[in-house]
Amino acid sequence: MADKAETDGVDAPAPEKKSKKILLLAGAAVLLAALGGGFYYYKSRGAAHPRQAAQKVQDEPFIVDIPTMMSNLDTGGGRPVFVKISAKLQVRGGTYEAVDAQMPQIQNIFQSYLHECTQAELSGNGVYRLREALLGRIAVQLAPIEVRDLLFTEFLVQ
Repeated sequence: MADKAETDGVDAPAPEKKSKKILLLAGAAVLLAALGGGFYYYKSRGAAHPRQAAQKVQDEPFIVDIPTMMSNLDTGGGRPVFVKISAKLQVRGGTYEAVDAQMPQIQNIFQSYLHECTQAELSGNGVYRLREALLGRIAVQLAPIEVRDLLFTEFLVQ
């Protein structure tokens, strides 16, 4: 029995060394997996939300096209009278994207003002008065951006 006890004592330390090695290797594998997962998470979040470059405000005036629009004029009950307008807007101190984002509001300004006009108001110097009125309203809408000019490229009253 003494031999058996001695051999049991010799065999006992060997599994402890193996279990320490296995535990150490398992810990290293878990650490590597955690580092790999963290790296993957960091890279995937960075790719999903790229940093957007700050848009530089243009100091030079630039031209923005206003889409062609048609509107009916106030006739007071007679036959319908329509106006077709194409225009360009000269602005300074902003970006093209900032002005283009406001395009629905600019078109609304045109439409609401034109619905109130009559055909007689647009004849003669009426186009100049229309330009000045629209220019003032658009300047208020694009407030931090300086509106320099409103240029009509097409103006047709039918």
